[in-house]
Amino acid sequence: MVKEPHFTPQKMLGMLGLKADSLGPYALIPGPKERSQMLLGLLDSPAKNFTFLDYEMHTGTIDGKRVTIGNGGRFAPDTAMTTEILCAAGAESLIRIGSCGSLQDHVKIGDLVIVTGAIRGEGTTSYYVPKNFSTVAHPDIVGALKAAAERLNVRHHLGWIFTTDALFQETPELIQELNEQQVTSIDMVTSTFLTIAQLRKKGLGRFWRFRTSVSTASLLFATRYFLPLKKKWLR
Repeated sequence: MVKEPHFTPQKMLGMLGLKADSLGPYALIPGPKERSQMLLGLLDSPAKNFTFLDYEMHTGTIDGKRVTIGNGGRFAPDTAMTTEILCAAGAESLIRIGSCGSLQDHVKIGDLVIVTGAIRGEGTTSYYVPKNFSTVAHPDIVGALKAAAERLNVRHHLGWIFTTDALFQETPELIQELNEQQVTSIDMVTSTFLTIAQLRKKGLGRFWRFRTSVSTASLLFATRYFLPLKKKWLR
């Protein structure tokens, strides 16, 4: 017999003082807090929804639409927690923004990738779905992001991403296998974000700016491209 977990997203909302409609129907979620602080300037009349541990979310408006911005975590477990809060507190269309590593030679540092699906190499989602579950992004949001990138003439790619828990176990054999499968990129959060939002029947998407290749490292963030891209997506 399946029993309810002892701690649910709804109980978490009560602890945080949130209701089912506290957050905006649109959510723009980077990973670390410093990136969400960078994006808060997009919001008109932002108001803080909650602070919990190192996580913080604010809701305001962009072009008259209610939008929530907050840091969604750096790894699979904390991404699961923040995604559950978003889904339970009113977010309907979720976009995760961040950086990742490229697995393909034609995908260059500084390019954008719009994720269409994720291979689950982390452990968190094994508590949610069976191994044969297909983790995919919502086609409407993928299409909207692609159209916006094309209108802005931003170099971009559509493709799958591999999410791992083990940064120091990205072996040459694993990288070669993923490369041969035409997986575009690798990170530590996306499959958890997409899987949970998909289970909660939300619209979801993911776009990244590449910050590393398999042989180089250069820290980048997509703010320069994101500012006009978000306006195209919200229209």
